[in-house]
Parts: sequence; C-alpha cells; structure tokens
Amino acid sequence: MKLLCISHPCVTPINQTLFARVEKLAGWDVSIVVPSSWRSSYGETEARRLPEFRGGLLPRPVILRGNIPLHLYRTSLRQIVEREAPDVLYVHHEPYALASAQAARSVAGRRPVLGFYSAQNLNKHYPWPIRRLEQFVFGQAQFAFPVSKSVEEVLRTKGFKGRTDVLPLWVDTKLFVPRARDQRAAGELVVGFAGRLETEKGVETLLAAMVELPNVRAIVAGEGSQSGALRRRASELLLRGRIEWRGYVPHETMPTFYDDIDLLVVPSRSLGAWREQFGRVVIEALACGIPVVASDSGELPRLVESIEGAVCFPEGDAVALAHAIHRFAEHPDERATLGAAAAAAVRDRFSVDAVARRFTEVVEDVLARPSRA
Repeated sequence: MKLLCISHPCVTPINQTLFARVEKLAGWDVSIVVPSSWRSSYGETEARRLPEFRGGLLPRPVILRGNIPLHLYRTSLRQIVEREAPDVLYVHHEPYALASAQAARSVAGRRPVLGFYSAQNLNKHYPWPIRRLEQFVFGQAQFAFPVSKSVEEVLRTKGFKGRTDVLPLWVDTKLFVPRARDQRAAGELVVGFAGRLETEKGVETLLAAMVELPNVRAIVAGEGSQSGALRRRASELLLRGRIEWRGYVPHETMPTFYDDIDLLVVPSRSLGAWREQFGRVVIEALACGIPVVASDSGELPRLVESIEGAVCFPEGDAVALAHAIHRFAEHPDERATLGAAAAAAVRDRFSVDAVARRFTEVVEDVLARPSRA
C-alpha cells in the first residue's frame, strides 16, 4: 500500500513521527511532500528528515511560506501524484487551506483515495473563494480525521458527507516519560505553562492566581506578542523573583521542561474567533506523570474528563485556579498517584503507536469498503 502525505508540519522532523510509525506498523510505502523551508515566529526551518522515517521526503518550494491556510506549492502536485502513484493521498491540512484544494485538484478523476485532517472546532464563515474551495475539498475527499468530536460536528454542519473518525493528537511516549523527581514539602510547588504568549492562552490568569500562593513558583515556556506585557504585569504583582521566563523551547527538548515542574497549568481563554482545539501539552505533561489544571475552554473539558490526573477550572477565574493549585501543593502524594495513573492512560490512548494503529485501521477500511466513503 502506498501513502502520499502533503504536510507543512512535517518540515520539522519530529512531526514525521506518526508517519514513521505507520510505516513500521503497517509496512506501507510512505512519502511526504513538505515545504523546502518554513517561516514561523521562531525563525526559519529547513526541511529535514527524522532518522526513524525511511520513506520518501519530498521538499518543494511554496508561495507564502509561513502562512498556514494560504500557502501553495510552486510545483505541480498532480505530477507528484502521477509519479508516486499512491493508493491514498492524505492532506495534513485543514480543508479550507489552499494547499488542501491544490491537493484535491491533483487527484480529481484519478485513482487515489483522498483524506484530510481538521482541528477547527468553530463553524466559521469564510469569504466566498475560501468557502468554495473548502466545499471542493469536501466533494473530492472520502474520509477525514477530525481531532475531536466537536471538530467532527463542525465538518458535518458544513456539509462533509465522507467518513469521519476522530483521531486525536499524539504524544511520543518514548520521549515523554515519567522520571524520578525530588519531592517538595507540602505547600511548595513549581507550576509550568507551555505555549504561545498570546491573550487567548490566559497566562495573566495564572499570574493573578500566584498572588494568592506565596510558596508557588512558575516556569513559563514560550514566546509571543504578549511577552513584554506579561513580564511587566508580573513585576506589578511583585512576582518577578518567582517566575522563570524560559522562552521558546524546541518540541524535542520539552521533556526537560516537564522534568522541572510539579504541575502544568493550561489557562486558555475563549475569544470570539478561537477556543482551545485540543491541548497537546496536556497529554505531554500527563505522559510524563505531571498532573494538569486546565481551563474549560473549547475541547479541554472533554480531554480532562477522559483522563485521570487532570482537573478543570472556569476560564478566567484566577480564584478557582488558585484553589486547584493549592490543593495539589498540599497533597504531594496525591500528585504522584494521579500522575502515574495518567501516564498509563496516555500510553494506552494517545501514544503515537496507538494513534498510528487507528490511522492505518481506518485507511485500510476505507480502501476495502469504498462504497461507505
């Protein structure tokens, strides 16, 4: 079986891990088309291969590199499809992305079965050209992998009639593992935040909560447009000596960040055009045996409900967040017990191997029973 993927995230080697495991578990021939280079707020990234991935890595130049929904490949994807002759073309992009429409056009009237990814959990109304292209992708695709039930509901509301199977984000449980850590005295705690420093990520809620928790320190990993404002706010609240601003941490070195904290806080806040789509840091922390306190923004409550070791608080409520942190600070033995149970649950449901198995099962079933698509 030949699988061809179109994936801008796979310009970064660690994001090729899922397809490397699909290769290994299913014995498929896998190739990935990626941008030759990608620009993000963290700088330039040149396409590189994950050593574990043995298939074809096909870097191609793109227009508007760095623009996730609007970038396009400068080369003909149809020529690549004709040369690779895949059984399945999987577009690791939202259906409204221009690259998705470009991929869908490359298989129109041809053999490959087409599928796509989606994490959009709001029913947004796009301008006419984008809306039309999204419907074109819907019409060409036989299957979709939404990352959650709410995303699946959006796809159905928008009119996608193909097969949908929820495929959550994954965590590499060989990289993110529980490690022995020093036990702190009751009442003392190091909390962590990892993510973009933007308004919707709610770091100001964490700062407000820490005012009520004199024995709690924090490590903040990430950068964003609110970096300066958050540092100034921490100084105003007299928290400067209790917060370490670690800056951008590459994904492959995130286990070191989790080694340094006792509790992860995910204080996301819903805005008009955004709410939390999944919360990958939740499953990463839990895989490391680190309990999580998360807000009830978007998909976070469903994720928290499904895994022991995490609790929710009302988004924006600094008092409720302070209470939740205080409880974990006062009960170190409970933290350890919950963390161990959570790590086992994540290995079972969100490990890259578990997600790769589900991916292959669905794709093989779609190929075996095309009339259901």
